[in-house]
Amino acid sequence: MDSGILATLSALAGTAIGAVSSLATTWMTTNAQARAARVAAERAKREEVYGRFMDELARLYASALNNVGVDYERLTTAYALSGRIALYASQPVADAADRAMRFVVDLGLGPARSPEDMRTMMEQPDANVIAAFATACRRELADIQ
Repeated sequence: MDSGILATLSALAGTAIGAVSSLATTWMTTNAQARAARVAAERAKREEVYGRFMDELARLYASALNNVGVDYERLTTAYALSGRIALYASQPVADAADRAMRFVVDLGLGPARSPEDMRTMMEQPDANVIAAFATACRRELADIQ
């Protein structure tokens, strides 16, 4: 084969390989950036919903401790947030949200508590349902990649 043709074919092959590798690198970089953006958006969405749920749960908890009973407007909001959590959260997070809701409603429907009873309740690990929910959320958010 003529050395001129061989040099030309080698140059074209090198150019084609360079173009394909450049295209592949660009595609992989864009794909990785898009995935990172999706993960960040998913994480932010969950953090926002989990935070709103904890806020509503804390308000319900305070109402229940003050012997106000169940604040049904806040309960409705908390149930709606709990439903959103159940829609896309992991099972441990959804279970923790459900346990927290049941605890707070039971607390609101239960008997009136003295300040001493409330202080004693603070020492019981199972009464800190907001922290248990937050722990489940933290584990889930750490696993999102």
